[in-house]
Amino acid sequence: MQQPCIEVKGLNFNYPDGTKALEDLNLEIEAGRTYGLIGPNGAGKSTFLLHVNGILSGRGAISVFGLPVLEKNLTSIRSQVGLVFQDPDSQLFMPTVFDDVAFGPLNMGMPVDKVREAVVRALEEVDMLPAIKRSSHHLSFGEKKRICLATVLSMSPKVLLLDEPTANLDPKHRRQLIRLLERLRITKVIATHDLELVGELCSRVILLDQGRLIVEETADTVLSNTALLEAHGLEMSVCPGRERSGVLPDRERFSPA
Repeated sequence: MQQPCIEVKGLNFNYPDGTKALEDLNLEIEAGRTYGLIGPNGAGKSTFLLHVNGILSGRGAISVFGLPVLEKNLTSIRSQVGLVFQDPDSQLFMPTVFDDVAFGPLNMGMPVDKVREAVVRALEEVDMLPAIKRSSHHLSFGEKKRICLATVLSMSPKVLLLDEPTANLDPKHRRQLIRLLERLRITKVIATHDLELVGELCSRVILLDQGRLIVEETADTVLSNTALLEAHGLEMSVCPGRERSGVLPDRERFSPA
């Protein structure tokens, strides 16, 4: 059996005010798949993503490609696992788009001549190369979302974690972002309330509620279970058939790196 790329065992986490965010979470993420991470507000979705990338640390164990998520391993883990925050202004802080996208590779010690190649490649992937000399803060919200994605792609991660990627996007930019994510042939974990996005892009769904794992199952199984969704404050506005967009389950689309 193939080793999961992310393995979580008995993960618990309380915030300083005592709020329990994750409770005895056990989970395996397989390489090459796209997972939808769903649940009501306060379910623990963002908290979980922050643990995988080592920004938060709770009780229990997490490993990424067999490497424990510990302080001594964070540089290596963050070079393999990229996290895109919900609010782009939390991720963009440099004078220009180039500087923002180059920040990660430079801090990884990449040679300067290779950094520009990585920046150009990442901006091409998100269709934002013409903005390379612009200030990130003068871009539209949708453009900022793309630049945030480029800041992660410039480090050639094996796993991409996204926190509410379509939040606050208008229909046009939402559709553009979904198509962009569809093209990326890496493992993805997408925390979202956008169940239509999950139906289009994801082969598996992880449902959390009050920090506990409710179910990890195929996307079709979870999204077609109206009673399950409603029991956890969720609602599917349209039927999640993949034939609407021609998206196939990830295992049929690409092989994991």
